[in-house]
Amino acid sequence: MPILRSVWYYLGVMKRGKRPGRLGLTLIELILSLALLALGAVVLAQGFINLRGSRVHVKAEAEQLAELMRTLRQQAITENRPLGLGFPTQGGSRAVSNGYYQLEGEHHPKVLRRVTMARERSVQLSGCFWPEMPFTQPPSSTLSNSSYKLNNWQVPFPQDGVLMFLPSGEVLTNLPTVQGEAAVVLGYAIEAAPGNVGGQPAMQLQRVKGPVVVWCSLFGEVRLEGGLGSAPARVAEVVAAGDSADLPGLTSSSNGNPIFVNQPLRSAPLEVSPPANLNTLSAVANGMSGTIRRKRYLSLKVTARDPDGDALWCTWKQRSGVSGTFTKTEDVRMIYDPKDQMWVATWAWHPPDGAVPGDEFPLEATIEDHRGGSATLSGLISGGGQFRILTPGKLAFRRGTDIWISNWDGSDPVIVARNLTRPRWSRDAGAIVCMNGSFGLSVVTPDGRRRTDVCTVTGATWLSPGSFNAYNNRIVVASESAGVVHLGEVTPWDTAQTPSDWPVDHVLTDNIPPGSRPVVDCKPGDVNQVLVSPSGGAPGPMVLIDKSQPGNSIVLPMTGSEASFCSSGEIVYRSADGQVTRAPLGGPVGATASLSNAHFPRSTLDSSGNGPVVVSGDDGGENCLIYQNGNTLTGRLKLFSFPETCTEPDFAY
Repeated sequence: MPILRSVWYYLGVMKRGKRPGRLGLTLIELILSLALLALGAVVLAQGFINLRGSRVHVKAEAEQLAELMRTLRQQAITENRPLGLGFPTQGGSRAVSNGYYQLEGEHHPKVLRRVTMARERSVQLSGCFWPEMPFTQPPSSTLSNSSYKLNNWQVPFPQDGVLMFLPSGEVLTNLPTVQGEAAVVLGYAIEAAPGNVGGQPAMQLQRVKGPVVVWCSLFGEVRLEGGLGSAPARVAEVVAAGDSADLPGLTSSSNGNPIFVNQPLRSAPLEVSPPANLNTLSAVANGMSGTIRRKRYLSLKVTARDPDGDALWCTWKQRSGVSGTFTKTEDVRMIYDPKDQMWVATWAWHPPDGAVPGDEFPLEATIEDHRGGSATLSGLISGGGQFRILTPGKLAFRRGTDIWISNWDGSDPVIVARNLTRPRWSRDAGAIVCMNGSFGLSVVTPDGRRRTDVCTVTGATWLSPGSFNAYNNRIVVASESAGVVHLGEVTPWDTAQTPSDWPVDHVLTDNIPPGSRPVVDCKPGDVNQVLVSPSGGAPGPMVLIDKSQPGNSIVLPMTGSEASFCSSGEIVYRSADGQVTRAPLGGPVGATASLSNAHFPRSTLDSSGNGPVVVSGDDGGENCLIYQNGNTLTGRLKLFSFPETCTEPDFAY
């Protein structure tokens, strides 16, 4: 109280002064005394306010930062997108800043908001460590094995401290952690310097005044801790405030158009499922992006990126007047794939009920960023999303040791059954008969859900593939035993049968010698006629057997092997080594094509000569091949590009 003592001393002197009769103070003296008292009070209060106010500001800023962290985490979960906070380091050279910034965007994130902590005395912050605690480098991936990677997202400021809040609720960070928590220290003066943890750059705390620590765990939990209990020696009242790093500027409002990008391992930004067969597409549907069977649907997947890091929306449209149906009728937000760093949208489209083979449907995809940027798929890929309805038809074939089916052009291949061979369709395409080992037959459905082992022939030295008759109620099979060729029938789906013999026919016995391994094919439209031909060796006699007229069966006027009927009643057969021929039953010989190791020809040639022919052959690796023009055996195409051999094809309509 020095000021008050001086005032009272002055008053006492005035009372004892030489001017008698005067008591108290003059007005000027009173004003001066009050002014001195007020000045002293202000000086005392200011010191107290500065001390207490700065601590209050630090705590308030820490609480605001903690609440923002919690908000961003919840927003990332709700909106299914990553959000982040950045703490400037001026390119890794400065340990403290007077603010932080908010990041948004799955790809090239943008600075959308900056927070500057300006009060009567600036509050500083630093994402840092101190050696008194066992800090380590944080993991580079999340505990849930999320595809998000911090180094793919950290631009444009890779050396700044970052907390990245993920849709999973977890956090990725480059800040050092202790027991799974990263520390952001706030104080009204911080001294820190570049250091390292685990060989990686990090900021080391040296001294701090009035600290509050905001802890953020890798699970997104946020808590505050006052002081620095683990390192009290680092808390000091006299601290030289560090040179603060500058906050980056807000991201420019300029906007670029999004772009369609190719998917990894694919050549176009459009993936069609069922996929088109690139071996046959240009010949089957020239200028198209894909093919589709009637009453099937297409899954359309597009991939894109935005140069500004914006979220993207996708819309598919069809030409005016087309009555096909999309699963979605409005633009929908695409899904971001952090692994490949691209936006993905998948739609389904059903062609109209009245679609017929040859109909073409142009479909168009547009992507937008909802900020004025857009791009359209048409023209960026061949055909621009134009699809053609296929002529009906299915193909069964053996891939390796398994049975597969596909569209007749080789598109949409799917597995049906394992460890079966020599598939043959029923006439209605409702079932497939296959060989089960060397002496058994099995029947499977095209979806693979039902399989029945219908017979095993004991005592045989050879069993042929089965062939459905015209009514699909019997399967005809040839076998050899004791040097004699037999024909028999079994019923589909009945188990443990013994093939019942056809009436003995001397034409068959006389002309199909033992050891010729005969194969059979039933004539379309006639349940009584079966074509028998050799296989596995040189061409030989081909015999047409008529069950209803024993003894009237005939030997065809040409030799061959592995013969099968066309829908027209003609036959295709292996006429020589590496040679396939089409011919009427009574001759003359029709078109012939050569192919190395050609065998197993099958056709759907109709009475007008339309329809393809498929055959196994050597194209540099045994495969199923198709002659588009079956009447002339021209227009050969490779059907598949599997690493395994693909053989024994058979058609169905």
